Amino acid sequence: MAEPVLDARLRLERDDFGLEMAMQLDEPVVAALHGPSGCGKTTFLRCLAGLEPAATGAVRVGGDRWQDSARGLWLPPHRRRVGLVFQDTRLFPHLNVKDNLLFGARQRRLPAVRFDETVALLGLEKLLQRRPATLSGGERQRVAVARALLAEPALLLLDEPLSAVDAAHKSEILPYLERLFRRIRIPVVLVSHDWQDVLRLSTQLYAIAAGRLTAHGPTLALQFQLGDHRLNALEAEVAGWEPDDQLLLLRVGNDLVRVPARRRPGVRRLRLLVSPLEIAVSREPVTASSILNVLPCRLGALSNLADGKVRLLLEGDGWRLEAVITRASARRLELAP
Repeated sequence: MAEPVLDARLRLERDDFGLEMAMQLDEPVVAALHGPSGCGKTTFLRCLAGLEPAATGAVRVGGDRWQDSARGLWLPPHRRRVGLVFQDTRLFPHLNVKDNLLFGARQRRLPAVRFDETVALLGLEKLLQRRPATLSGGERQRVAVARALLAEPALLLLDEPLSAVDAAHKSEILPYLERLFRRIRIPVVLVSHDWQDVLRLSTQLYAIAAGRLTAHGPTLALQFQLGDHRLNALEAEVAGWEPDDQLLLLRVGNDLVRVPARRRPGVRRLRLLVSPLEIAVSREPVTASSILNVLPCRLGALSNLADGKVRLLLEGDGWRLEAVITRASARRLELAP
């Protein structure tokens, strides 16, 4: 049996806070650390990177041991093959983008093709001669991620990389991150308090509260347990393209869903996000309507929410969705599981 690509069991005690956390990744996936501010997400990331010398426990990445308190082993940050990206990017203002990128690889002989591939992957070709002060927030984050990758890390750590980016620039950088995570073959640990970013980017989810792990597992399997009823995520496979109507056909489970799109994406699979408030429920077949997607399902659960709303768990052929409707609508339709 292959050993985990990341196996970490760490403990850190401070006067006002204690962290006790374990993470094991068997494959090079994106693992999200999610929880409220101050719960220990960034502290755990710092422990992995070797920035908390007081932390005890063990860290193994692939076949390399970075820390093992029982054996008296602790590697300092510069000896750990880790790429760390902070929310404030920490680019050198006096260097242009190209020199910032090369700084991350200065101690290694970096093949030109490796540099070119990384630049292309994150769409930085037109930015190489610019200074950080002239870049947007999303552009600076892409440069910071590229710099971390050019150091050829065995583990990539992202600490709230999108929290300082406004909505417009976040939509600019997210496709690059999605493409990056599909291409690289190293484990990624992503710290985020934004549920939408967690659903869109991560494969595994680790929920933390007060320095302790409260739940972990596949992100989509945990979304109804940990979500805030504001967003659903579905795995979808591209099934076709209708250029005249600019509609993308996606296979979700055993059903087809049509979504507006200007072009066919260059990927076979993607993640579809659906707001619970954008789902209508009917007990009869829907025919004359502007609703584009009508999917048969059963009502698996019904529960009351605040403000006169009702949460519905809808179970289709190979998919599940949460819908939120008014209590009055649920009563009028006589809905019951």
